[in-house]
Amino acid sequence: MATQRFDMVIRGARVIDPAQDLDERADVGIRDGRIATVGRIPDEAPEMVDAGGLIASPGWIDLHAHVAHKLGRTSVHPDQDAGVARGVTTVVDAGSCGAGLYDGFSAYIVRGATTRVLAFLNVSLHTALAPRHGSWENFDQKQTMATAERYAGEILGIKVLASRTHCGNMTLTPVKLAVQAARWSGTRVMCHIGNAPPVIQDVLALLGPGDIVTHCWHGKPGGLLDRHGRPIAEARAAADRGVLFDIGHGSQSFSFETARRAMAGGLPLHSISTDIHAGNLAGPVRDMATTMAKFLHLGLSLRQVITASTLGPAKAIGLEKEIGTLRPGAAADVTVFRLREGQFAYADSEGRTEEARVALEPLRTIRAGRSVATASPAEVAGR
Repeated sequence: MATQRFDMVIRGARVIDPAQDLDERADVGIRDGRIATVGRIPDEAPEMVDAGGLIASPGWIDLHAHVAHKLGRTSVHPDQDAGVARGVTTVVDAGSCGAGLYDGFSAYIVRGATTRVLAFLNVSLHTALAPRHGSWENFDQKQTMATAERYAGEILGIKVLASRTHCGNMTLTPVKLAVQAARWSGTRVMCHIGNAPPVIQDVLALLGPGDIVTHCWHGKPGGLLDRHGRPIAEARAAADRGVLFDIGHGSQSFSFETARRAMAGGLPLHSISTDIHAGNLAGPVRDMATTMAKFLHLGLSLRQVITASTLGPAKAIGLEKEIGTLRPGAAADVTVFRLREGQFAYADSEGRTEEARVALEPLRTIRAGRSVATASPAEVAGR
């Protein structure tokens, strides 16, 4: 029997791949930038990764980040701050750019990063205006829809911020425009929810199967929970018809209390994401590993957390055959990490800090079959 040729072998890891219902000690063989096999591999390869005592999962996917580095005032670097240096192989920019800036974003960020960068296009043409959706002059549906079609596959959908801060007196109109642009381009909506108006019930009524609600567990009044902390009927109805729910932690959009009540009330969670930007890089977000660890602290199993950071977001953007899995033939995007036990303090966006006993530490990021250095624990702790 001919010996198989591998470019890289990750040896002896605890391999967790929810897409294959896999959680076992195994080797991962990589060839030509693709997963070749998962199992026992006796062969050597030009690059051997000793992962004994470590965990290997599909590359982490951050469904909500802001990485328009130097194009947007608050965006961070797609590799150093949000991506491969932090164990994340795919970042999705959540509307940092509208159609007026997207050509530059594609040229300099998408094509210049080692991390896979995808995007939601902001429904507003010029995202530097404030509030972003508060004026008719900030919309050009023809240009928005044409841009979404021109960058099909790179642009995953249309981002809208359904809150008083961003919509001003236009209230629900920007959400309607985002839905129109998404349906026209055959994509999906990512909808930020925050302070009313518009009210959450009206926002949810416009969303359909495959659309994504981000900042789903924020602590502001008028979210997915009623004043008694119970899920509102419209949230359950939206989930039943296929609307997806994403964390989008951010500086003001994640609450430990809301998370616990939402989980107790049976609300689904489809993806864990950071909403990382310059304003929360030093805290409370820091990075994807810290955000994921908060959900271990909240009681989710390691498998559930990995699912919501790999397979869940991959399904949400229709790429589950390419990323978010270690199935043979998929992109060779792998995160090798370890669980650290000790005492750790985690903060939410409401100013609440809780003591936890576990942290995640990415040690090796493999993107398209190539190893990328990750940040050292000292670098992460110093942020």
